[in-house]
Amino acid sequence: MKMNPKYIVVVGILIAAIMVLKQSVAAAEADSSKVSKQRVVKTLVLIYNPVLVGQENKKLTEFMGWHDPYKQTLQVAKALNEASGGFAEFRIVKTTELNRFPLKRDGFRYDEASFLDMWKHREKAHQEDSVSYQAIFDENRITSQILSGEVDEVWIWGAPYFGSDEYAMKLPGDKLFYTTANPWFYRPYDIPDCGRMVWVMGFNYERGVAEAVHSFGHRCEGILSLTVGKGQWYEAEPGNPWRAFSLQDVDHPGEAGVGNVHGGPNAQSGYDYARQKAVMATADDWFNYPNLTGKKTLIDCEKWGGPDYQLNYLKWYLSHLPKAQGVTSGVYNNWWQYTVNYDEAVKLLPPPGGSLSQATKAMF
Repeated sequence: MKMNPKYIVVVGILIAAIMVLKQSVAAAEADSSKVSKQRVVKTLVLIYNPVLVGQENKKLTEFMGWHDPYKQTLQVAKALNEASGGFAEFRIVKTTELNRFPLKRDGFRYDEASFLDMWKHREKAHQEDSVSYQAIFDENRITSQILSGEVDEVWIWGAPYFGSDEYAMKLPGDKLFYTTANPWFYRPYDIPDCGRMVWVMGFNYERGVAEAVHSFGHRCEGILSLTVGKGQWYEAEPGNPWRAFSLQDVDHPGEAGVGNVHGGPNAQSGYDYARQKAVMATADDWFNYPNLTGKKTLIDCEKWGGPDYQLNYLKWYLSHLPKAQGVTSGVYNNWWQYTVNYDEAVKLLPPPGGSLSQATKAMF
Protein backbone atom coordinates (compact mmCIF):
# COMPACT_ATOMS: atom_id res chain seq x y z
CA MET A 1 0.00 0.00 0.00
CA LYS A 2 1.47 3.34 -1.09
CA MET A 3 1.36 6.28 1.33
CA ASN A 4 0.47 9.75 0.15
CA PRO A 5 3.72 11.77 -0.15
CA LYS A 6 2.03 14.75 1.50
CA TYR A 7 1.11 12.55 4.47
CA ILE A 8 4.70 11.36 4.75
CA VAL A 9 5.93 14.97 4.79
CA VAL A 10 3.44 16.00 7.49
CA VAL A 11 4.34 13.02 9.66
CA GLY A 12 8.01 13.81 9.20
CA ILE A 13 7.49 17.41 10.26
CA LEU A 14 5.55 16.32 13.35
CA ILE A 15 8.22 13.84 14.35
CA ALA A 16 10.92 16.47 13.90
CA ALA A 17 8.94 18.99 15.98
CA ILE A 18 8.47 16.45 18.77
CA MET A 19 12.19 15.67 18.76
CA VAL A 20 13.07 19.36 18.93
CA LEU A 21 10.59 19.84 21.78
CA LYS A 22 12.03 16.88 23.70
CA GLN A 23 15.54 18.20 23.18
CA SER A 24 14.58 21.69 24.39
CA VAL A 25 12.82 20.24 27.45
CA ALA A 26 15.85 18.05 28.20
CA ALA A 27 18.14 21.06 27.85
CA ALA A 28 15.96 23.14 30.15
CA GLU A 29 15.85 20.37 32.74
CA ALA A 30 19.63 20.06 32.53
CA ASP A 31 19.96 23.80 33.15
CA SER A 32 17.62 23.47 36.14
CA SER A 33 20.28 21.42 37.92
CA LYS A 34 22.19 24.70 38.31
CA VAL A 35 19.42 26.21 40.46
CA SER A 36 20.34 27.25 44.01
CA LYS A 37 20.38 24.52 46.64
CA GLN A 38 19.75 27.10 49.32
CA ARG A 39 18.23 30.58 49.14
CA VAL A 40 19.17 33.48 51.40
CA VAL A 41 16.29 35.96 51.31
CA LYS A 42 17.56 39.41 52.25
CA THR A 43 14.59 40.91 54.01
CA LEU A 44 13.80 44.55 54.75
CA VAL A 45 11.41 45.02 57.68
CA LEU A 46 9.32 48.19 58.01
CA ILE A 47 7.37 48.79 61.21
CA TYR A 48 4.69 51.46 61.04
CA ASN A 49 4.37 52.33 64.73
CA PRO A 50 3.54 56.03 65.22
CA VAL A 51 4.17 57.82 68.48
CA LEU A 52 0.91 59.10 70.00
CA VAL A 53 1.71 62.57 71.31
CA GLY A 54 -1.68 62.88 73.01
CA GLN A 55 -1.19 59.58 74.82
CA GLU A 56 1.96 60.36 76.81
CA ASN A 57 4.14 59.81 73.72
CA LYS A 58 3.46 56.09 73.77
CA LYS A 59 3.92 54.15 70.56
CA LEU A 60 0.76 52.73 69.04
CA THR A 61 1.70 49.16 69.95
CA GLU A 62 2.36 50.12 73.57
CA PHE A 63 -0.79 52.20 73.94
CA MET A 64 -2.97 49.45 72.47
CA GLY A 65 -1.24 46.64 74.35
CA TRP A 66 -0.31 44.89 71.11
CA HIS A 67 2.61 42.61 70.29
CA ASP A 68 6.26 43.54 69.89
CA PRO A 69 6.92 43.41 66.11
CA TYR A 70 10.69 43.04 66.64
CA LYS A 71 10.21 39.78 68.52
CA GLN A 72 7.52 38.66 66.09
CA THR A 73 9.83 39.23 63.13
CA LEU A 74 12.42 36.86 64.54
CA GLN A 75 9.78 34.28 65.41
CA VAL A 76 8.25 34.37 61.93
CA ALA A 77 11.64 34.09 60.21
CA LYS A 78 12.57 31.15 62.43
CA ALA A 79 9.28 29.36 61.69
CA LEU A 80 9.67 29.80 57.92
CA ASN A 81 13.33 28.82 57.86
CA GLU A 82 12.57 25.63 59.75
CA ALA A 83 9.51 24.78 57.64
CA SER A 84 11.60 25.03 54.46
CA GLY A 85 13.91 22.33 55.75
CA GLY A 86 16.86 24.71 55.57
CA PHE A 87 16.32 25.66 51.92
CA ALA A 88 15.25 29.22 52.76
CA GLU A 89 17.03 31.53 55.13
CA PHE A 90 15.07 34.70 55.71
CA ARG A 91 17.86 37.03 56.77
CA ILE A 92 16.75 40.35 58.27
CA VAL A 93 19.20 42.83 56.76
CA LYS A 94 17.51 46.02 57.93
CA THR A 95 14.66 47.00 60.26
CA THR A 96 13.18 50.50 60.17
CA GLU A 97 10.57 51.74 62.63
CA LEU A 98 8.47 54.56 61.20
CA ASN A 99 6.79 57.24 63.28
CA ARG A 100 3.87 57.73 60.91
CA PHE A 101 0.72 56.21 59.50
CA PRO A 102 1.04 54.82 55.95
CA LEU A 103 -0.48 56.62 52.99
CA LYS A 104 -3.43 55.01 51.22
CA ARG A 105 -3.76 54.76 47.45
CA ASP A 106 -6.34 57.53 47.28
CA GLY A 107 -4.05 59.93 49.18
CA PHE A 108 -5.68 59.58 52.62
CA ARG A 109 -3.51 59.14 55.69
CA TYR A 110 -4.75 58.63 59.24
CA ASP A 111 -3.37 60.82 61.99
CA GLU A 112 -3.45 60.14 65.71
CA ALA A 113 -6.88 61.68 66.29
CA SER A 114 -8.62 60.15 63.26
CA PHE A 115 -7.20 56.68 63.87
CA LEU A 116 -8.15 56.55 67.55
CA ASP A 117 -11.60 57.91 66.77
CA MET A 118 -12.04 55.28 64.05
CA TRP A 119 -10.91 52.57 66.46
CA LYS A 120 -13.80 53.51 68.75
CA HIS A 121 -16.24 53.82 65.85
CA ARG A 122 -15.29 51.27 63.20
CA GLU A 123 -17.95 52.50 60.81
CA LYS A 124 -15.67 55.51 60.29
CA ALA A 125 -12.94 53.35 58.75
CA HIS A 126 -11.68 54.98 55.58
CA GLN A 127 -12.64 53.44 52.26
CA GLU A 128 -10.83 52.60 49.97
CA ASP A 129 -8.67 50.83 52.55
CA SER A 130 -5.74 49.75 50.36
CA VAL A 131 -2.33 51.13 51.27
CA SER A 132 -0.15 52.77 48.64
CA TYR A 133 2.77 50.43 48.05
CA GLN A 134 4.16 53.00 45.61
CA ALA A 135 4.33 55.55 48.43
CA ILE A 136 5.95 53.04 50.79
CA PHE A 137 8.61 52.25 48.17
CA ASP A 138 9.20 55.94 47.43
CA GLU A 139 9.34 57.09 51.06
CA ASN A 140 11.76 54.33 52.02
CA ARG A 141 13.83 54.21 48.79
CA ILE A 142 13.07 50.52 48.42
CA THR A 143 13.33 50.24 44.64
CA SER A 144 17.01 51.25 44.61
CA GLN A 145 17.75 48.74 47.39
CA ILE A 146 16.14 45.96 45.37
CA LEU A 147 17.91 46.94 42.16
CA SER A 148 21.27 47.01 43.94
CA GLY A 149 20.70 43.56 45.46
CA GLU A 150 20.70 44.84 49.04
CA VAL A 151 17.12 43.67 49.55
CA ASP A 152 15.10 40.80 48.10
CA GLU A 153 11.72 41.30 49.74
CA VAL A 154 9.86 43.50 52.21
CA TRP A 155 7.92 42.71 55.39
CA ILE A 156 5.57 45.43 56.63
CA TRP A 157 4.22 45.45 60.17
CA GLY A 158 1.22 47.61 60.92
CA ALA A 159 -2.12 47.91 62.65
CA PRO A 160 -5.59 46.93 61.48
CA TYR A 161 -6.94 49.37 58.88
CA PHE A 162 -3.47 50.37 57.73
CA GLY A 163 -4.43 48.70 54.45
CA SER A 164 -1.65 46.29 53.50
CA ASP A 165 -2.67 42.92 52.08
CA GLU A 166 -1.51 39.62 53.60
CA TYR A 167 0.85 39.32 50.69
CA ALA A 168 1.48 41.37 47.60
CA MET A 169 3.78 40.59 44.70
CA LYS A 170 5.03 42.22 41.53
CA LEU A 171 6.33 40.47 38.42
CA PRO A 172 8.08 42.30 35.57
CA GLY A 173 5.44 43.65 33.22
CA ASP A 174 2.77 41.84 35.28
CA LYS A 175 3.46 38.81 33.08
CA LEU A 176 2.39 35.31 34.11
CA PHE A 177 3.20 31.97 32.49
CA TYR A 178 -0.42 30.82 32.65
CA THR A 179 -3.67 32.75 32.46
CA THR A 180 -5.84 32.52 35.55
CA ALA A 181 -9.43 33.41 36.32
CA ASN A 182 -8.65 33.89 40.01
CA PRO A 183 -7.54 37.47 40.89
CA TRP A 184 -6.41 36.40 44.36
CA PHE A 185 -3.39 34.51 43.06
CA TYR A 186 -1.55 37.55 41.65
CA ARG A 187 -1.59 40.73 43.78
CA PRO A 188 0.61 43.48 42.30
CA TYR A 189 -1.44 46.51 43.44
CA ASP A 190 0.76 49.57 42.78
CA ILE A 191 4.14 48.05 43.61
CA PRO A 192 6.81 49.54 41.31
CA ASP A 193 8.19 47.30 38.57
CA CYS A 194 11.74 46.41 39.64
CA GLY A 195 12.49 44.07 36.75
CA ARG A 196 12.27 41.02 39.00
CA MET A 197 9.85 39.33 41.39
CA VAL A 198 9.17 41.45 44.47
CA TRP A 199 7.30 40.09 47.49
CA VAL A 200 5.76 42.43 50.08
CA MET A 201 4.33 40.69 53.14
CA GLY A 202 1.74 42.52 55.26
CA PHE A 203 1.80 41.53 58.93
CA ASN A 204 -0.45 42.76 61.73
CA TYR A 205 1.07 43.29 65.19
CA GLU A 206 -2.37 43.22 66.79
CA ARG A 207 -2.36 39.51 65.94
CA GLY A 208 0.06 36.72 66.74
CA VAL A 209 2.87 34.93 64.94
CA ALA A 210 0.35 32.36 63.69
CA GLU A 211 -1.45 34.97 61.61
CA ALA A 212 1.82 36.15 60.06
CA VAL A 213 2.80 32.60 59.08
CA HIS A 214 -0.79 32.21 57.85
CA SER A 215 -0.18 35.13 55.46
CA PHE A 216 2.96 33.45 54.14
CA GLY A 217 0.92 30.30 53.59
CA HIS A 218 -1.44 32.24 51.31
CA ARG A 219 1.59 33.48 49.41
CA CYS A 220 2.55 29.86 48.78
CA GLU A 221 -0.98 29.02 47.66
CA GLY A 222 -0.95 31.90 45.19
CA ILE A 223 2.41 31.28 43.54
CA LEU A 224 2.01 27.49 43.45
CA SER A 225 -1.36 27.91 41.75
CA LEU A 226 0.36 30.13 39.17
CA THR A 227 3.18 27.63 38.54
CA VAL A 228 2.63 24.01 39.60
CA GLY A 229 -1.15 24.41 39.23
CA LYS A 230 -0.78 26.06 35.79
CA GLY A 231 -3.03 28.96 36.77
CA GLN A 232 -5.49 26.84 38.72
CA TRP A 233 -5.92 25.23 42.10
CA TYR A 234 -8.79 22.89 42.89
CA GLU A 235 -10.02 23.34 39.32
CA ALA A 236 -6.78 21.85 37.96
CA GLU A 237 -6.82 18.49 36.24
CA PRO A 238 -7.11 15.54 38.66
CA GLY A 239 -3.51 14.43 38.12
CA ASN A 240 -2.04 17.82 39.00
CA PRO A 241 0.19 17.46 42.10
CA TRP A 242 -0.71 20.87 43.55
CA ARG A 243 -4.40 19.98 43.46
CA ALA A 244 -3.74 16.56 45.02
CA PHE A 245 -1.60 18.12 47.77
CA SER A 246 -4.40 20.51 48.75
CA LEU A 247 -7.40 18.17 48.91
CA GLN A 248 -9.51 17.92 52.08
CA ASP A 249 -11.70 14.99 52.99
CA VAL A 250 -14.80 17.15 53.48
CA ASP A 251 -14.92 17.99 49.77
CA HIS A 252 -13.08 14.97 48.35
CA PRO A 253 -13.85 11.94 50.53
CA GLY A 254 -11.09 9.37 50.44
CA GLU A 255 -8.73 11.64 48.50
CA ALA A 256 -7.42 13.95 51.24
CA GLY A 257 -3.84 15.15 50.92
CA VAL A 258 -2.29 17.81 53.19
CA GLY A 259 -5.01 20.47 53.06
CA ASN A 260 -4.74 24.23 52.72
CA VAL A 261 -3.87 27.23 54.87
CA HIS A 262 -7.35 27.33 56.37
CA GLY A 263 -7.34 23.73 57.54
CA GLY A 264 -5.84 20.28 57.33
CA PRO A 265 -7.09 17.16 55.57
CA ASN A 266 -9.62 16.59 58.37
CA ALA A 267 -10.98 20.16 58.58
CA GLN A 268 -14.71 20.59 58.15
CA SER A 269 -14.62 24.37 57.67
CA GLY A 270 -12.21 27.31 57.59
CA TYR A 271 -9.85 27.74 60.57
CA ASP A 272 -10.78 24.29 61.89
CA TYR A 273 -7.26 23.66 63.18
CA ALA A 274 -8.15 21.89 66.43
CA ARG A 275 -10.47 19.25 64.96
CA GLN A 276 -9.94 15.94 66.73
CA LYS A 277 -11.79 13.68 64.30
CA ALA A 278 -9.26 11.83 62.16
CA VAL A 279 -9.42 11.05 58.44
CA MET A 280 -7.29 8.89 56.18
CA ALA A 281 -4.97 11.12 54.15
CA THR A 282 -1.80 10.95 52.06
CA ALA A 283 -0.25 13.88 53.97
CA ASP A 284 2.90 12.12 55.14
CA ASP A 285 3.42 10.51 51.74
CA TRP A 286 4.23 14.00 50.41
CA PHE A 287 7.59 13.76 52.17
CA ASN A 288 8.38 11.17 49.46
CA TYR A 289 7.48 13.46 46.54
CA PRO A 290 7.88 12.91 43.62
CA ASN A 291 7.98 9.19 44.47
CA LEU A 292 4.51 9.08 45.96
CA THR A 293 3.26 5.67 47.07
CA GLY A 294 -0.36 6.62 47.77
CA LYS A 295 -0.02 5.43 51.36
CA LYS A 296 -2.57 6.93 53.74
CA THR A 297 -2.44 7.42 57.49
CA LEU A 298 -4.89 8.73 60.07
CA ILE A 299 -4.55 12.48 60.49
CA ASP A 300 -6.08 14.59 63.25
CA CYS A 301 -5.09 17.76 65.09
CA GLU A 302 -2.66 15.91 67.34
CA LYS A 303 -0.40 15.46 64.32
CA TRP A 304 0.59 19.11 64.79
CA GLY A 305 -0.56 19.61 68.39
CA GLY A 306 -1.56 22.52 70.58
CA PRO A 307 -2.04 24.71 72.43
CA ASP A 308 -1.56 27.07 69.46
CA TYR A 309 -3.18 24.75 66.95
CA GLN A 310 -3.14 27.31 64.15
CA LEU A 311 0.57 28.08 64.34
CA ASN A 312 1.54 24.46 64.77
CA TYR A 313 -0.69 23.40 61.90
CA LEU A 314 0.79 26.04 59.60
CA LYS A 315 4.32 24.88 60.42
CA TRP A 316 3.21 21.30 59.74
CA TYR A 317 1.53 22.33 56.49
CA LEU A 318 4.50 24.33 55.17
CA SER A 319 6.93 21.57 56.15
CA HIS A 320 4.99 19.20 53.87
CA LEU A 321 5.58 21.34 50.77
CA PRO A 322 7.85 19.22 48.56
CA LYS A 323 11.54 20.13 48.73
CA ALA A 324 13.32 17.31 46.91
CA GLN A 325 16.02 17.80 44.30
CA GLY A 326 15.37 17.40 40.60
CA VAL A 327 12.51 17.92 38.19
CA THR A 328 9.34 15.99 37.35
CA SER A 329 7.34 16.75 34.18
CA GLY A 330 9.04 20.13 33.87
CA VAL A 331 8.27 21.19 37.46
CA TYR A 332 10.77 21.52 40.29
CA ASN A 333 10.45 18.82 42.93
CA ASN A 334 11.31 21.56 45.42
CA TRP A 335 8.28 23.85 45.41
CA TRP A 336 10.09 26.32 47.65
CA GLN A 337 11.98 27.33 44.49
CA TYR A 338 8.80 29.07 43.36
CA THR A 339 7.94 30.63 46.74
CA VAL A 340 11.33 32.18 47.53
CA ASN A 341 13.55 31.81 44.45
CA TYR A 342 11.15 32.53 41.61
CA ASP A 343 13.35 34.56 39.25
CA GLU A 344 16.24 32.13 39.09
CA ALA A 345 13.96 29.10 39.08
CA VAL A 346 11.79 30.09 36.11
CA LYS A 347 14.74 31.47 34.17
CA LEU A 348 16.48 28.10 34.29
CA LEU A 349 13.27 26.08 33.87
CA PRO A 350 10.18 27.95 32.63
CA PRO A 351 6.94 26.29 33.79
CA PRO A 352 5.98 23.60 31.23
CA GLY A 353 3.66 24.72 28.46
CA GLY A 354 3.58 28.24 29.85
CA SER A 355 3.96 31.40 27.81
CA LEU A 356 4.43 34.82 29.36
CA SER A 357 1.49 37.17 28.89
CA GLN A 358 0.16 40.13 30.84
CA ALA A 359 -2.16 39.30 33.71
CA THR A 360 -5.79 40.28 33.22
CA LYS A 361 -7.14 38.91 36.52
CA ALA A 362 -5.25 40.31 39.50
CA MET A 363 -5.53 42.55 42.55
CA PHE A 364 -4.56 45.76 40.80
